[in-house]
Amino acid sequence: MRAQVRNICIDDFATKKRQKYGTLMVDYETSKVVDMIPSRDTGSVTEWLRGYQDIETVSRDGSTGYARAIEEALPKAKQVTDRFHLVKNLIESARNYIQRTIPGRIRMSNASDDNEDDQTLTVTKLSSDELRQMQKEESKNESVRLAKDLYDQGYSATMVAEEMKISYQTARKYINHHGRIENPKKGSHQKSNLDPYKETIITMHNERYNRTKIYYAICKEGYTGSYSNLRAYVDRYADQLAFTKKRKPCIGLTLERRRLVSLLYKDISHLKDNDRCNALAYIQSNRELQHLYAAVSRFRQILQEKDDTALEEWIEQTKGYRIPELSRFVRGIERDLSAVNNAITMKFNNGVIEGIINKIKVIKRIMYGRCSFELLRAKVLML
Repeated sequence: MRAQVRNICIDDFATKKRQKYGTLMVDYETSKVVDMIPSRDTGSVTEWLRGYQDIETVSRDGSTGYARAIEEALPKAKQVTDRFHLVKNLIESARNYIQRTIPGRIRMSNASDDNEDDQTLTVTKLSSDELRQMQKEESKNESVRLAKDLYDQGYSATMVAEEMKISYQTARKYINHHGRIENPKKGSHQKSNLDPYKETIITMHNERYNRTKIYYAICKEGYTGSYSNLRAYVDRYADQLAFTKKRKPCIGLTLERRRLVSLLYKDISHLKDNDRCNALAYIQSNRELQHLYAAVSRFRQILQEKDDTALEEWIEQTKGYRIPELSRFVRGIERDLSAVNNAITMKFNNGVIEGIINKIKVIKRIMYGRCSFELLRAKVLML
């Protein structure tokens, strides 16, 4: 007798690495394995799913084969694309662009370098906050350009608001705006309960004291806040605290391409001083790279905030960047738009099934890869 399940996730797993694959079904609510078959072909998966007509929601990766099988076997079921795979595919697309267009090493120098060539850039000191602000400004200005384009095509302000999923007032502001949008707080220093201890922080930082020692020193002066607050303060304002001891300028150094790739995964604050200085300068000089980071950052934000109304605007903005790798990713999103929207608004994902696939790998290792599919299935159903 087949189990009655309503919300499931499915994924493929290797029965023989790079040669044979099967498909696993897991109940999302109980995290229990429902069934598995020794194939991931669309036809086999379709026939298999037809035996589970109670299913209401299916979480899957971006596989078109699974999408077709679910649509044919369970036409009433909602499909949900796994969010992890969405971000992973976007980052891979962005990484491919960086590897295609940027050399492995980029020479950096000061403006005073007389022998400056096409791969030599003037280094400008920016903070990671300024990079994030630059990305936000770029995204906002893309929205302004889109609103103006629609208005020029004959759209009314009301129609522009409906098309871009924004308020009427915002649409009018974008249409009537001239020039670039700049953040009025740009360059300003927000008040902090650490400001009274700024001189101590600067002095000890210049003398190479670590943050723990700085923390205990300012506590003796009356600071009652947390250590994490100090750490965030130093990270955020390190380049704005006017340290008297100057760091070595980024002269005659090279920026490795892998540092730019790493910014797709981590915040720029994880880079060392020289690498961060060089990376920020190179990004500031490369408009396409700014677009790339802005697209990745905004897409993650949409997923985190569960803002499905912003997806269409993101798609239009990203198309406008005219980056081939991002355009291919966007076309994939458009083909699977309903499942992607569900991924933004619904809780389902493939996290549970990925954990069980790891357990399957352990079972295969214990059996030295010699168990038949029937024996493997029997062991997995006991999990």
